Amino acid sequence: MTKEQLLEILKRVLKADNDLSFLLKLEVAELETLVACIRDRVESFQ
Repeated sequence: MTKEQLLEILKRVLKADNDLSFLLKLEVAELETLVACIRDRVESFQ
């Protein structure tokens, strides 16, 4: 996945309209880890 695709996933999971482009400074593996952690946390609330 590209960084841009991962960023879009994060925005959808967080339901955020904020500018999260600063996250593009992270490596792809770091973004993947962030997405996985946030998804896990969000799903635990459901």
